[in-house]
Parts: sequence; structure tokens; C-alpha cells
Amino acid sequence: MSRLRELLGPGGPIAARHPAFEERESQIVMAEAVDRAFHDHARLFVEAGTGTGKTFAYLLPALLHADLPDRRVVISTWTRNLQEQLVHRDLPMLREILGVPLEAALVQGRENYVCRRRAEQALRRTDLLFEHVRSAGELQRLVSFAATSPQGTRSSLDFEPRAEAWAAVRAERGNCLGARSPFFESCAWQEAKRRVREAGVLVVNHALLLADLKLKRVGGAVLPPYAYLIVDEAHHLEEIAAEHLGGRVSRAVLAAEMKRAGQAVGAVVGDARLAVDEALLHARATTQELFEAFARLAGTRLQAPVPAGLPLPKAAPEALQELSARLLRVAEHERDEAVAADLAARGQVLAEQSLHLAAALAGSSDERVAYVERQEAGGEVSVCTAPIEPGPILARELFAPLRSVVLTSATLAVAPAPDRFSWLARGCGIADARPLILASPFDYRRQAKLVIDPLPEPNQPDAWLGAMIERLPGHLERCHGRAFVLFTSRKTMEQVADGVRAAADRLGIALLVQGRGLPRSRMLEEFRLAQPAALFGLASFWEGVDVPGRELSHVILTRLPFPMPDHPLERARSERAERRGQDPFMTLSLPKAVLRFKQGFGRLIRRKDDSGVVTVLDARIIQRRYGRQFLEALPDCPKVVLRDGEEIDLSEESSRW
Repeated sequence: MSRLRELLGPGGPIAARHPAFEERESQIVMAEAVDRAFHDHARLFVEAGTGTGKTFAYLLPALLHADLPDRRVVISTWTRNLQEQLVHRDLPMLREILGVPLEAALVQGRENYVCRRRAEQALRRTDLLFEHVRSAGELQRLVSFAATSPQGTRSSLDFEPRAEAWAAVRAERGNCLGARSPFFESCAWQEAKRRVREAGVLVVNHALLLADLKLKRVGGAVLPPYAYLIVDEAHHLEEIAAEHLGGRVSRAVLAAEMKRAGQAVGAVVGDARLAVDEALLHARATTQELFEAFARLAGTRLQAPVPAGLPLPKAAPEALQELSARLLRVAEHERDEAVAADLAARGQVLAEQSLHLAAALAGSSDERVAYVERQEAGGEVSVCTAPIEPGPILARELFAPLRSVVLTSATLAVAPAPDRFSWLARGCGIADARPLILASPFDYRRQAKLVIDPLPEPNQPDAWLGAMIERLPGHLERCHGRAFVLFTSRKTMEQVADGVRAAADRLGIALLVQGRGLPRSRMLEEFRLAQPAALFGLASFWEGVDVPGRELSHVILTRLPFPMPDHPLERARSERAERRGQDPFMTLSLPKAVLRFKQGFGRLIRRKDDSGVVTVLDARIIQRRYGRQFLEALPDCPKVVLRDGEEIDLSEESSRW
């Protein structure tokens, strides 16, 4: 019997610590597969269905293999909740059971920590720093927090500070005096770095993993050297990589950085200050002109491509570079170390923003897409660049130097056999991974049912919307509320919510609509308390949300969740696929939609005593040939179609599609 089987078996030490612990063969199989991959220096893809217990299945091999200095393990996740669960609950317990002295640490970026020196400095310059009176009041609380908090992280605050207040006190790259700081011995960031250096297992998020990769390109690093990488929630890795290996500059952020530059130089006198002020005025004027042009390019669209050769104002990047150079020159001659560090940090940030703007102005190319993005019609404008295919970069720069890589999630396999992981392999650039698919141990035939209500197809928007508003109250009534209703469009969600509110009131079902006053965590709390209730949600509710028990017994998927085809990055990927002779819909759009569909379905059953119904309001799942891929991706459960109010077994409908 293997050691992992002993540890995870019914008579093992984990079961002894947890009387409710159950032996799960799939968990043991996964743990042994991860252990072999580490031992063989191999790559491994694992889809582990809900309830498998995949966190223990990869944490145990990680603890058994990790060793300093050259066998460190990094575990990367997408959600903060999972990171904190691993560091504060699972890893300490498993380390105690194994008797492993190796430390584990949660790694956060520098900007998540308060800098006590900057906080004290900001307190002396409140009149110059802030536009809002409230920010000055928050600064007093942040100074007290910096002096007393052992963690010193933004997440450990008991309030949410305004952006300008936190920006004035956060730790910054290029703005650290190190051992010369009067607060060096009590610095939360320096203590965090020490813990990271001494830890054998590091828990990070995908964004920090990619930020580390980006810094390594210019000779820096966030993480110490490591040999093994486990990526949980790995279905997000490609998109996070595209975002972080590109660049983003927003008009608001750039304006705030230039304001901070003006504040930093406020402590300087003489000709040097006049030279910076002159460059600052020029940079503000040219960037304002450029972002007005970007806003016109976007028009009413939320995203708009920036083609190569498009006539746009070109002076802003050079103006920002000149401003950066003058700030750095002043910093070199400034005698006050704190002022010099602040000036240098502002110059460094503006130089980076200049490079991002120049890349965006160059427009899209065969390898990269440039586009303008705005939050909503008339809202904040940003300009972005992203690699069209981050996979080769990940393969070459992230994975190749490592001994072993494990990518796992509850939803990874989307293509028909035998190429179940083809989408993941393309997106992350790994062509030689061992594949492993482990079904959920839940009894879906007993616990769940799929109901298909074939409304008019979404390409008939008026008929589709009208039918949804007409039929949705009946679906809510069948489970007495207790429902998630998941949408892919905010506009549609709000139209449907307004259309069914009167019916929901008659049924005594409370409606909670995302974006109407409550943050996600409060919405979930209200959903549990306000039963019977229906929660109308967008992308963030399709995954990463657990409501076990009777409070959630119905999940309604309003349409198949295909990605937006008009997004410039999706369009560029489609054009590249076409040039290669591939079908963009089958190779790109469909796998992503199937993956998100599986995630939405997975909200229903979170433990062995859950039960309920998933309803799909999209006829395409039975009327289009590709609908089979959605159905075949689901666990084995009863599947019925509504016809004139009656449930017909899907197998009897097979002749129709």
C-alpha cells in the first residue's frame, strides 16, 4: 500500500482527525498521479470533478516533495478564498499530520502591503495629496493601521479605503529605502519577504505568477526560485496570461500617476522643479488628446480594435518619457532619501506607462492585439495590448525551466475523446502532458436533473426575451425560489429582472440582482437569509460560489455561455485559426462555452446530500449539432425536455436533433 493511500484511507491519520472524512478512490488516484508526475519530472492535466477532494490530493505530494533550497513548490489559484483556505487551514493541518517542518506562505504583491514610512510622510502632506476630504480621514486610520497591524495587508483592513488614500501609503517598487528606512525592522513587507524566502510551499494567485514571469524578462522577480508548479483553477490561466503579458493604461490611472508626480516634485525648489512642471503640463495635454481620440475610436462600443497605421496623436509616449527622465534626474540630486525615492518611483511608473502606450499606438500585429476598452457607454477608457496566443510564451518561459507542472480544475476537459484536453494544451502551450479525468463521487442520477426548456433561439432577441420573461416565474415557482439565474449579458439580466419582478412579488420570492447595490459576498448572505429568493447573476456567479444545502436547489442557465465574438482578442484569435485552416467556432468558442456551461451546472451539487434541478433556457442545446458537446460534458443525470408543460425524456427527443 502506498503512503498516500495510507494517509487518505479510512484508517489513516486524516480520517482520525476528521470523523466525517470519507475515503474517495478518485482522491487517492489523483494524489498518486501528482506524486508520480513530481517523481518523473512530468507534466500532468487533471480534471477532478466536484467532491473529489483535489486540494488534499495535490497538497500531500507537494509537502512530501518540497524541500529547500532547490525543490520549492508553488501553488497558484484564481480565487483569494482558496488561497486562504490552503494557507490557513489545509496546509497547517497536513504539515502537522506528516510531521513536516517545512513552512508554507501566502505570497501577495508588494502593493498589497502598507508602507509605514510612506504613511507617516503622507500624513505631513495631506493638503497636497487628496482631492476628497474623506481620504484625509482614512489616512489617519491607515497610519494607525501601519503602526499596529502585524500583517500590514490591505485585506486585513476593517474598511475599504479610497484608491487615492491607499495609493499614498502602499509599498511600491522603486520607492523602498530598505535597511535605511527607520521602520525597516517592523516593516510588514520585509517580514513577508523573509517568510517567503524560508517557505518550501508558496501559495500565489495567477496574476502574481504571471507578474513574476513578466519581471523575470527584465531581470527581476517576485518569487524565489522554485522547481514544481501546481496550477489550480487552471482554466483561467490563458486569459490571465494574455492580460498580464500585455499592458493596460487607463486614462484615470495615468492622470492619477501624473498627479502623484506633481505632488512628489512639490518638495523640490528651483529650476529642477520648473523643468518637471513644464514636462508635466506637456504630458497632461498630450495624454488628454490621445485618450479623447481613443474614446472617439471606441464610440458606443465597449471594445474597439486599434489597427496598425491608424492616424492617432503620437506625442504622448515621448512626453511621458521626457517627464520620467526629468523626475529621475531630480531624484539623483535630491538629498532627502524619502523624497528621492518617491520621485524615482513616479519616474519609473510613468516610463512603464509610456512603453505600454507606445505599444498600443503601434496597433495590432500578427502576434499581438491592441484595443480600446471602456467600462460602459461613456465610461472610463483604457487602452490594452495582449498576446494573441500566450501559450508559447508560457511553455517557453514559465513551464520549461521547471521539473514538473500540474494543471488541475473541476472543469478542464471540454473536447470529445480522445482530445479531451486539446483546448487546455493549446492555451497553455503544453503538448506532452499526462491526461487524467476523475468523475465526481456524487450520485448525480439521484441528486440532480437537467431540464431543457427550448425557448426561441437568442438570434430572435425579442421573442427570446419575451418568452423568458413569460416562463421564468414558473421555473422559479417549481423550487419555491432558492434559485440562481445565470446570465451572460447585464442588459438582458436587468430587462428580465424588471419583467418578472411583479410575478416574483406575487409568489413571495425575493429578487437579488447583481450590480444593484450589493457586493457579491453580501448578495450571497442575503440569498441565504431572504429565502425564498432568486439571485440573478453574471460571470462571477457561474463559478467559485458555494451555497450547499437547501438554500440553493435550482440553477437556471438562461443561454449557452459563448464568449463575445466581437471582442478584439477573440476576433484576432479567430482570424489566426482561419489562416491555419481551423474552424474558430469549434476550436475556440465552443470549448470555452462548454467549460463555462459545466461551471454553471456545477453550482448545484456541492456535497453528497444536495439535490435539485438545472434548467437550460436555450433551444440550441437540442436543436444544433454542437449541443451534444454540452450534454456529453455533464455528469450522468436524468435529462428531460419540456414540451407543452410535460417532461419528455431526452432520449425520446434524439430524433429531433
